[in-house]
Amino acid sequence: MYVDDSDLVEPIHAESFFSVASSGEIHERLSFEYLDPEGHYRTIISDENLLSKEIRKLSTNMQHFLDLERVEINSERVASIVRYTDIFPKGASNVVAVMYLIDFGGKLHPGGNKIQTWLEIESAPYDFEIIWRFPVGTQIVDIDTKLEYDIYRDLVVLWAEEGMEVGGYELMEFILPEFPLDTRVKSNDSV
Repeated sequence: MYVDDSDLVEPIHAESFFSVASSGEIHERLSFEYLDPEGHYRTIISDENLLSKEIRKLSTNMQHFLDLERVEINSERVASIVRYTDIFPKGASNVVAVMYLIDFGGKLHPGGNKIQTWLEIESAPYDFEIIWRFPVGTQIVDIDTKLEYDIYRDLVVLWAEEGMEVGGYELMEFILPEFPLDTRVKSNDSV
């Protein structure tokens, strides 16, 4: 999807993982998988100069697409920023992945919160999955999306199959937990 050399590689799958912190920071790991039968990306990966140029190009292209999206946290617009981009071969196959780490954030409240997104409506070019990981104990109040989804306590798993209509307006409403997760193990000195 974000490759200029579309005749050399074919996008086949995407996945995204969002980690939401009580502070309002949201970190995303976004990965696109491509069929690369001619070894286009493997050639690029083996040359440090080519790799550096390709990473810059991919980062710039992704930032451009992010800048076209509108994202609001509690009705305040936030910017998504590409922080890291890399290309990974997927084992001994002709599949490669382009991976992005993206940050955005805003102010979350102890009570109810909402994240809203406005995206271009399109037909999904391939299957994809998205997982939103909220702080442990978060109560998911409402989801408004064209995607299929399931809620597992404080996790939201969304997905689309190739050809589904995706994008448009999306909303996630949630209530943060009163107390943060604390998994410190208390030692027992008497043992």
